[in-house]
Amino acid sequence: MKKSIYFLLTILIFSTCFSSCLSNPKQNFSDSTVVKIGTFNIEWLGDGIKDTKPRTEEEYKFVAEAIASTGFEIFGLQEIENIDALNRILKYLPEYKGFVLGKSGNQNLGCIYKNTIKVDTFYEYSPIAIDPSRNRPGLVIYARKGNFDWIMVVVHFKASTKFDDTEEKRIKSIETRMKQSEILSHWIDSVLTNSKEQDIIVVGDFNDNPTRKQSGLVPLISNGNIKFLTENERSCKNEKWDIIDHIVVSSSAKNRVFIETLVIENHYYKYDEQIAKQISDHCPVGIAFDIVQPDND
Repeated sequence: MKKSIYFLLTILIFSTCFSSCLSNPKQNFSDSTVVKIGTFNIEWLGDGIKDTKPRTEEEYKFVAEAIASTGFEIFGLQEIENIDALNRILKYLPEYKGFVLGKSGNQNLGCIYKNTIKVDTFYEYSPIAIDPSRNRPGLVIYARKGNFDWIMVVVHFKASTKFDDTEEKRIKSIETRMKQSEILSHWIDSVLTNSKEQDIIVVGDFNDNPTRKQSGLVPLISNGNIKFLTENERSCKNEKWDIIDHIVVSSSAKNRVFIETLVIENHYYKYDEQIAKQISDHCPVGIAFDIVQPDND
């Protein structure tokens, strides 16, 4: 009898904890006190014309729904073909507006944001595209909400793919990410040293994880001015995989982080597998930052 009671109590405690762990940040924090920043690789989001990944109109709606359900106010986006492709989902997201860089074929970087966010300016950071015909540049955005202004950098590093079918090709992909990491690391240090702005947030698809033995992110990992907030998370598509979509923050920005709000909005859990696949092979990742404490830069 006692064992049964202890078992029931254990289940009750576990259920309560499990429920609280899955709580969404938008349920716990007021929009007047935080800004919710995210990243989303919308796998081959095309404009509907000869797309690599064709989607029906209903599937564009599902992509928009996956974005809206997060409550994130600003997203760094990857794999957006052009502004027409972005508009295919923005028409279902009336609270958002956005833009796309048009420099990397049909896998460009972009950004969408709500009117709660003020975007002062944005520009392409080309040095990250080591080989412009194969790599993508960075997207630098100056944004603010409340007492928090920050520089957001969106990246999509070189991937290791099925075409890396030899050790030489695999190593080359890692070396490319290493060079991209080094360039980004130096840029971050330069901004922190030579400007007043101390709040830097890097989001995107790094195609790697800091915890791997042969990680191509070493220059970023070893930079004491920044911190990966996502290195210990798992892929939404397969819990055995490391996450490769990351949020990286400077020391100043880290002081504003509510780490308990870190969330991976898992549409593979919400939808039928076929629908989930059509949304993306990645999931939105985001976290909340305090906007009430005084600006420090």
